[in-house]
Amino acid sequence: MWTWLKRSGQYALGRLAAAKGGNRGLLMLRLENCDDLQRHLGSAAFGQLLVSLSMRLSSAIRTEDPVRIVAPGLFAVTLLNRAEAEAMRIALRLQRDAQHPVNLDGQAITPVFSGVMIHPRAADAPSLPEMSQNACFRLDSLPAHKIGTITLFDHDPALCSPGLPASVSQAVADNQISAYFQPQISCHTGMVTGFEALARWHHPSRGTLAPGSFMPGMTEQDHHDLTRTILRQSISALKQWDRDGRQVPTVSVNISNCELSDPSFATGLLWELDRQDIRPGRLVLEVLESVAPVTSSPAARENLSRLSEAGCRLDLDDFGTGYASLDAIRQFGVNRIKIDRSFVLGCDVDAGQQRMILAILALAERLGISTLAEGVESLDEHTFLAQMGCDEVQGYAIARPMPLHETQDFLDGHLARIDQLPSFIKRDFG
Repeated sequence: MWTWLKRSGQYALGRLAAAKGGNRGLLMLRLENCDDLQRHLGSAAFGQLLVSLSMRLSSAIRTEDPVRIVAPGLFAVTLLNRAEAEAMRIALRLQRDAQHPVNLDGQAITPVFSGVMIHPRAADAPSLPEMSQNACFRLDSLPAHKIGTITLFDHDPALCSPGLPASVSQAVADNQISAYFQPQISCHTGMVTGFEALARWHHPSRGTLAPGSFMPGMTEQDHHDLTRTILRQSISALKQWDRDGRQVPTVSVNISNCELSDPSFATGLLWELDRQDIRPGRLVLEVLESVAPVTSSPAARENLSRLSEAGCRLDLDDFGTGYASLDAIRQFGVNRIKIDRSFVLGCDVDAGQQRMILAILALAERLGISTLAEGVESLDEHTFLAQMGCDEVQGYAIARPMPLHETQDFLDGHLARIDQLPSFIKRDFG
């Protein structure tokens, strides 16, 4: 579900970028008291609440007006070809619909949303990232008496200060992008099998931003620059762990179609691995399920084939949410599939989730590839997955993403706690 929302938003953003001559506005809705709700409901139920709210907003608006999850509890709605008055009417209706009670395990939760509508004059033609920056600034600056209301603002170019990076590429040039590392744990041994590298933007005025806060509206050049800096930092992290005598077998990096479509991508990456004296087998490239042979470009297929033949490991990310996985596994020799968070959520209690996970695990076993469940947020989820035969897990139940220097303390502490992890029970799939 999370992946579908992300992809549908990216598709609509493409249509937005192609639209010419029409008005567009950006509505940013913030769910109030997120931290209190998460503590009260627990991580699994809070995740269900966010998914329910996302679906509710998406079903109340045209398909060409994308609804995006910017961050947990923060939703952005792009309104195409709407006059200012009409955009405000839609904003108020969406707020009203979103604030209807949601039933969760017998509890009636009544959400409260605050929002800002950025509706620039057509002549201004600001970019979507600029509008998003305006909206986030306005939301953060709302006075107390505006909580629970929708407020209309013009786009203010002055809020996009020239002293701040205007793009992810500029942030990379200013050394504001760094890799945070989230551990992946074996369900067989409890040992760390690797870390996934996740980008963080240390913004001068907004603090540390996760990708959901800046990926919408990124250009192709932004994607190239972001991926290259995360790859460099990930390879450097492997070198650092080796120097410190740490047993960290692999590091995983997300690779998008933008990079795979670059004919020089594989050559440049293999050159960097050789220069740093890192075996290709220690680098795991995570590709989305949609980057399968039937949908990818010839350059993407060539890059994947070269990297796989050189020894780089391939993960199929968000498994179960796409449509071409078996072909990708056959052609590229995928080493591991990552079970999407949408299937992991509540898997310890939800029979439907359990059936789906068992089907994925059975398929993986028949194909002879390993499995990793991502987004594991509770010990009960971890226990169920371990007992059902999932090979590895990753998520907040293990640790949040952390800067490189904090991985040292994590690795020490994890060794001390390893006996407390859920035990593995091999399941016979027949």
